[in-house]
Amino acid sequence: MTGVQTCALPISVSTPRIIAALVEEAVSVGDVVKLFSIGRGSANLLELTLPDNSKCVGKTVEEIELPLNTSLASIIRDGRVFTPKAHDVFAAGDELIFVASNISEAQLKSCFIQA
Repeated sequence: MTGVQTCALPISVSTPRIIAALVEEAVSVGDVVKLFSIGRGSANLLELTLPDNSKCVGKTVEEIELPLNTSLASIIRDGRVFTPKAHDVFAAGDELIFVASNISEAQLKSCFIQA
C-alpha cells in the first residue's frame, strides 16, 4: 500500500515569535530592512536595529518624532518582544519594528540613525 499518511497535531502559533524570527534573519545594524509589504503594497513592515551611536539611544519613545504615516509597532530587546510605551527608553541593539508608508520608509533612517 502506497500513500501519504497525515497526522493532525495541535500547533500553537506565536505571532511575536514569528516576528522575532523574521527579524533575526534579516538583522543589519543601522539599516532599514523591509520584512514584507502589506495593504496591497501601500505600507511595509520594517525593521531597524539601533547601533551604539544612534541619536535615539537614551531617549524615550515620546521624545522621537516619527515620520508621517509611520507607527512603531514593537521593540525587541534581549529576546523579548514588547509594545512600546511613551516612557520606554531606546537602547543600543534594540530591534524596532515599524509599519510605514513607502514614502516615510526613507525618512526612518535619518530619524533614528544619523547623528
